[in-house]
Amino acid sequence: MIGKKLLPEDIENSEEIQLWLSQFLNKDILTVKSLLCRLHFISKDEFSNWLLEKLAEYSKLEEESKLIAIYSVRKFDGIENESLWLENGKLHPRPAQTQGSEDFVSSIISNATRQHKKRFLDHPSIDDIRYNKVRNIILVDDSIGSGKRVGKFIKSLARNKTFLSWWSRGYLTIHVLSYARTIQSEKIILKHAPGSNCVTRKIRISSKLVFESDVVYNINKLHTRWGETSDAILSLCSSTKGIARNRRKGYGNVMGNIVFYHSVPNNIPGLLYFSSIKWNPLFPDRVLPNWLINLLDRKSGSKENSLQEKNLMFDFLNLIKSGLRTRASLSRRLDCDVKITQEFIDYAIKIGFISDRMRLTKSGKDHLCKKNNLKKELDYTLYIPYTWTADQGSIQPSEFALLHRVNSDRFH
Repeated sequence: MIGKKLLPEDIENSEEIQLWLSQFLNKDILTVKSLLCRLHFISKDEFSNWLLEKLAEYSKLEEESKLIAIYSVRKFDGIENESLWLENGKLHPRPAQTQGSEDFVSSIISNATRQHKKRFLDHPSIDDIRYNKVRNIILVDDSIGSGKRVGKFIKSLARNKTFLSWWSRGYLTIHVLSYARTIQSEKIILKHAPGSNCVTRKIRISSKLVFESDVVYNINKLHTRWGETSDAILSLCSSTKGIARNRRKGYGNVMGNIVFYHSVPNNIPGLLYFSSIKWNPLFPDRVLPNWLINLLDRKSGSKENSLQEKNLMFDFLNLIKSGLRTRASLSRRLDCDVKITQEFIDYAIKIGFISDRMRLTKSGKDHLCKKNNLKKELDYTLYIPYTWTADQGSIQPSEFALLHRVNSDRFH
């Protein structure tokens, strides 16, 4: 994941950000600025291109005689035992009011089904699923934090006797596709899905649910998202008054740091989006303001992305050098799916940095040596001005911290 980031000069020169910062105590200003620098902003084009590419890959999943059903994950606020289906097996109509991320995701799904008419069904009814003998269903969401929304959506799918019968007999496989998700969300989603995951069951739920995301992170490993100031950031978010306690660390205490242009997730720190009499958010109504989009889009991202990509291979090779060999162990350290880790491995082998046996080659060692001799080449995506660190020590990440940066970047 590359995305866009706020640089120190953006924060210093923005009147809107400076006005928002005026709510904080002087002793907390540096911590808040550090928090802002660790946010990743994903544009509509970047998300759309990502989803279309992923769906194009899924189009090859089934044999040509069978189609794949795609649904955007719908939110059910305060409605228990809500079914996605009407009595005739058709979908409940979507609410007239805007649904935020669901609307944008649905429009991309519609675009994908037009491109692959013989491969996808766009939000089909029960009769459409039966007629086309659908065996694979894709549920699309942009970001999964706690997992409760996706879990409730799967429950709503199963509140139809015909669908539940197909699911129980193992005729259907549900693929949960999201740009980012937490590791913890998988357990919550499995818990909500009907059936059992007991080892004695002939068909376990875990065999019928498949997860795929480009960014996968552990809620408890704040350092990988928020850097060396993670403790200070967590303390600030937890103690900021004027914000509901269950939103101070984001919904589900996720402390996410990914923000989409089309929708601001509720799993990011509440001080960014929560509104009350005592608090003015930076992202009112969980919408990214136009002034911020313009600020991010005016920046020349080529230099920033180039610096990120240079460091990505360096970080990956350091993990190989440290002794990590398996895709699973590398994925845990990189906070990404095994599929993404395989892309790192394939590319490193292709350019001759590692061998087929996952060992550093001479070229790989030379690359690391050269990088280590250029320590003064600053990574401006994480650079913090000296004036921000007065009396608090430097919050420029150490080399050890840089090894864990890959969770917030994707190598291209």
